[in-house]
Amino acid sequence: LRSLAVCVTLASLQAAVAFAPTFLAPSKGCRCDNTATLGLRMQNDSPSIARRALLGSAGCWVLIGGNQKALAAKGAAPKPKTVSLETGLSYVIKKSADGPLASLALAVNPGDFVVINYIAYLRDGTIFDNTIKRGKPLAFQTGKKQVVPGLELGIMGMKAGEQRQLFLKSEWGYGEDGVCLETEEDDDATCLVPPDTDLVYDVTLINVGPAPNN
Repeated sequence: LRSLAVCVTLASLQAAVAFAPTFLAPSKGCRCDNTATLGLRMQNDSPSIARRALLGSAGCWVLIGGNQKALAAKGAAPKPKTVSLETGLSYVIKKSADGPLASLALAVNPGDFVVINYIAYLRDGTIFDNTIKRGKPLAFQTGKKQVVPGLELGIMGMKAGEQRQLFLKSEWGYGEDGVCLETEEDDDATCLVPPDTDLVYDVTLINVGPAPNN
């Protein structure tokens, strides 16, 4: 901002010098009143002054543009890094566990009991399950095949308060079966998750505790 103020002031002064107003005396043959006519006239060295004014203004705009790009780059949030766990299974960390004791907090390991909130949706954005909306987090023990494999493996290493976005290929989700409901009145199955469908989970780990025998 200081650079901008200096540039504007400098450019204004240079422009004022280059295009300083002077009085133009009426010519002898002109029928004018006795008052001198006010006009704008370039000073004797006007070409060099004008060039300096234009160059100074151009330099200021270059400086301003550079500062704007630097501020934009500084304010831009870094793109989350994608972590690949297995072929077809990856995640990004949306929020890390924080607090003074975060480094000492328990991380999810196989066999642990966990409590999570999640929003599950198809790759086209269609939500098919949402524990937050239900108001009932999911509690389960890892390693017991109580959830789809990609969700179980995707939360390994998470700490309480951490948020991840998991990307599951269909084989890590519901596979070729999908989640389909058949009714007696309708032979056609209604699929909550169509067969061979990739999934996305937004997961927040609420709590984790080791199994009693661990």
